[in-house]
Amino acid sequence: MQASRWKWVVLGLVLLAVTVLPQVGAAAADEPPVRLFINPNPNPEFRAEIWVDRGQGSTYYPGDFIDVYYRVNRDSYVYILDILPSGQLSWLVRDSWVRANRAYTLSGTVEPPSGTEYLIVFASTQKLPLPYLEESVQSGRAYIEGEANVNLGKIQAKIKIVPQQSWVSAYTYFYVGGGFPPIPGPQPPAPVPQPPVPQPPPVVKYGAVNVSTYPSGATVFLDGVERGRTPMLLQNVPLGNHEVTLVLSGYYTYSRRFELNYAQTYYVSASLQRIP
Repeated sequence: MQASRWKWVVLGLVLLAVTVLPQVGAAAADEPPVRLFINPNPNPEFRAEIWVDRGQGSTYYPGDFIDVYYRVNRDSYVYILDILPSGQLSWLVRDSWVRANRAYTLSGTVEPPSGTEYLIVFASTQKLPLPYLEESVQSGRAYIEGEANVNLGKIQAKIKIVPQQSWVSAYTYFYVGGGFPPIPGPQPPAPVPQPPVPQPPPVVKYGAVNVSTYPSGATVFLDGVERGRTPMLLQNVPLGNHEVTLVLSGYYTYSRRFELNYAQTYYVSASLQRIP
């Protein structure tokens, strides 16, 4: 490939799920005025796609990196023609055999001049006859021998593939801005880190209950749950209202309701009465 404003490197196969840009001929209303031959392609199942990383019609500035992706849905020979804003032609890919349904990547750097730049992909199940390719690129007129005309401004190309169903084309475009990207305005100052706000100590939610009886050995129930025998210290008792029940064989059952509202020890002491 002759030296050009694009510095391309074929990065190889990239299996990507991407947004497909319109095929040639499906031009949007805001596309630049261009008259480009499109293969009528009687077999619509054969498709080629080409797109850029920022999307069709995006603006790049000199020095920006750009990735160009292309894909076909049949094993094919691929040719990619770069039409610079100056009208100069540059072949980015020639006679490259690619596999179906795999995205390939070209990476480069955008350089002046400014204007609209087109990328055209031709895919063919047969090699295109390009005996005068280098001469045509140097002269600015691409002659791909045959019958079907490609007209784009000063660019003229011809393609002849038999049968016609064996080739297809697609294109995309982007704008090269003049100069360099606009300098962003002043940014707001970064916030000054503030010292951490001291957090209050956690609220104590538990206390303790010391239970004793005379005589000792009574079974202790706290809120209906057996907890042991007296004397004993019940720990990690949630603050709030509780009921303690003391049961000893031969003695009347003792019950008492109380409120545990502080994180200290609450005392329950009972003298049990013998059953006559």
